[in-house]
Amino acid sequence: MLKILRYSFIAAFILLVQTKSISQIQFQIKPSASEIGKEDVLQVEYKVSGALDATNFSQPDFAKWKVLSGPAYSSQQISVNGKTESSISYVFSLQPKSAGIFSIPAASVDVDGKKLSCAPVNITVKNTAHVAGATAASNGLQLPGGFFQEDILGEDEIDKASVLQPGETAASKIKDNIFVKVNANKTSCVVGEPILVTYELFTRLRSQSKVAKQPAINGCTVYEMTTEDQLPQIGKYKGKEYKSYIIRKIQLFPLQSGDLKLDVASVDNEITLFKRNSSGNMTPVTQSVTVSSEPLTIHVNPLPEKNKPAEFNGTIGNFNISAKANKIIDTAEDNNILEIAIEGYGNFQSINCPKINWPKNTEHFDNTEKSDINKMAFPASGTKTFFIPFIAKQSGKIIIPPIEFTYLDISSNQYKTVRSDSIMLTVAPALKKGSELNKISQDITNHKYIWIVPAIALLAGISWWLRFGRKNQQLKNESITVTEHAKEEIITAPIEEEKISEPIVITDADKLNELLTLETDKEFFTQAKQLAIELLQKQKNDLKNSGLLQIIEQCNEALYSPIAIVNKETVFTSLEKLI
Repeated sequence: MLKILRYSFIAAFILLVQTKSISQIQFQIKPSASEIGKEDVLQVEYKVSGALDATNFSQPDFAKWKVLSGPAYSSQQISVNGKTESSISYVFSLQPKSAGIFSIPAASVDVDGKKLSCAPVNITVKNTAHVAGATAASNGLQLPGGFFQEDILGEDEIDKASVLQPGETAASKIKDNIFVKVNANKTSCVVGEPILVTYELFTRLRSQSKVAKQPAINGCTVYEMTTEDQLPQIGKYKGKEYKSYIIRKIQLFPLQSGDLKLDVASVDNEITLFKRNSSGNMTPVTQSVTVSSEPLTIHVNPLPEKNKPAEFNGTIGNFNISAKANKIIDTAEDNNILEIAIEGYGNFQSINCPKINWPKNTEHFDNTEKSDINKMAFPASGTKTFFIPFIAKQSGKIIIPPIEFTYLDISSNQYKTVRSDSIMLTVAPALKKGSELNKISQDITNHKYIWIVPAIALLAGISWWLRFGRKNQQLKNESITVTEHAKEEIITAPIEEEKISEPIVITDADKLNELLTLETDKEFFTQAKQLAIELLQKQKNDLKNSGLLQIIEQCNEALYSPIAIVNKETVFTSLEKLI
């Protein structure tokens, strides 16, 4: 019975700390406003929620709208209180062509081999220039990430480029002095290899510019690296000095072999040139022009088959692996956690939990994972950590053998396998009845009070006998004898009843065990924080004080921070070690 209860608590605890997001994949249109003015700008997001990979996004036909920019593609993965949410977005900037009620058209996208469609959304465009709450149009240079700047040149060489010399035409001047270029760090790679792609506007002219078309990226996983603080750079290209603006900077991971064709980016420009008149004064000449990048093709090769290990799952980069158990001194039938960390740089999205050769007399459960990845670095770098709950079923020495992880090292074009150290556990016998282990199951049942029922019935029978059986002295004596005899048999009853009425002493271990019964995150972290504070007030060990302060900080993060990665399992295990 106790073993069944123990397993029930382990299963319940795993459900409480489960961090995998089990949500249905949704595809929706999310406009920045439902009502705008006819000169306002509308941000439209086509969002796939619950997925980290999507392909074949169908470009909508914005017949009633002018496309200022888009689609800007991004993917993200956010962990909040141990729960992970993933999404993919395609964002457009639109401006209405007239007033009225217009539809944001539907689109489709492929996720995990299934085509998803979204419903169209109607937007009301008022017959006024601007509506409060909507985004007004800007006259400056508008680049991804909200970067706005009027292009005022201060460098002599670039200033001179805006002057039309005798015999020069505006068309020839513009052709030679403003353009969009796409650069990739390499034009040949293998499936899954990270590629850095940058779209830039180069100009030597006075201009006000807006991104008219963002490149659509298909057949890849994309890490967006465009930021809000992109500043213009001064540099030379083919011997001439230019100002350059980053339109888009992305990190690509091709998903299949073949030719990967990078889409073009386009920028609308209002260019001001200066022409010297007969009196020697400079007369401004304004020209409108759209410049676009040239298409770029990257050849994606299949993964090398030579010496390809069977356990290889597509990870490319450079990685190390480490493993540890939360408790190396364990108790049979008690819960423990194996933690595996894979650290390095490359395509983290292909990393799954490695295979573990579990020793006999152990039982393990589903893993959870946490990612700490810097996607702004190239290649992306960081750590992916897996947490696997397990129990040792018998006492003795248990060895978890080294855990292996295989990746392709692109610098040497060779497959490499890294291994963790083995882990030795010392497992003590399972706790006996009456120990803290059994207290968990006893505290949540009424079994220990069942003896009161027959005791009360016995007392009631004796009371009836004493009340109605005194007809003569002999019966009285017999009843007294019976009463005395009965008292001897149930002497413990009034003593135990008196104990129940005494104040119940709740130990720190009891309070820890009560955390297992709390259903909501808020209740758990609130009571865990209070327990840590109480322990801190009576604790004199500096090392334990440091651990308790860390637990209090983690609980505050879980309770009040909008983005937190701490989970209940971590807090519970830390408290368990300090009690």
